[in-house]
Amino acid sequence: MTLLYTHAGFMCIGFMFLLAGFIVARFMKRKTWWLKAHRLCGMLGGSCAVPGFCAVVLDIVLAGGQHLRTPHGYIGVVAVILAVAAPLLGFMQFRFREHIQAIRRLHVWSGRIVLILMLINIILGLAIV
Repeated sequence: MTLLYTHAGFMCIGFMFLLAGFIVARFMKRKTWWLKAHRLCGMLGGSCAVPGFCAVVLDIVLAGGQHLRTPHGYIGVVAVILAVAAPLLGFMQFRFREHIQAIRRLHVWSGRIVLILMLINIILGLAIV
């Protein structure tokens, strides 16, 4: 049960960091520090999602259970992938200037989608426990 709480804690903290990154990008662009804060929140959010995912995989393995048997599991896999992809895309847009518009569009939409998926999945996860 401890790993389940670890999973829930890391995922909720990751969601909060990603949400904070969204809020900074959406409402704080007039501040000189907005990009640094946005970048930090994205990295922390993605960095929390990975150990949260690992904790639940380990918990299921130790319990001898079956992976991906609920919508929560499927949505969670997509959410973790996007939680890692969104910050990576954010960095890539500064490295590959010739494709900046396409990468930025992917970055923005992957960030929005991951927030929606994580919120839905938090609610679904509460119903599982």
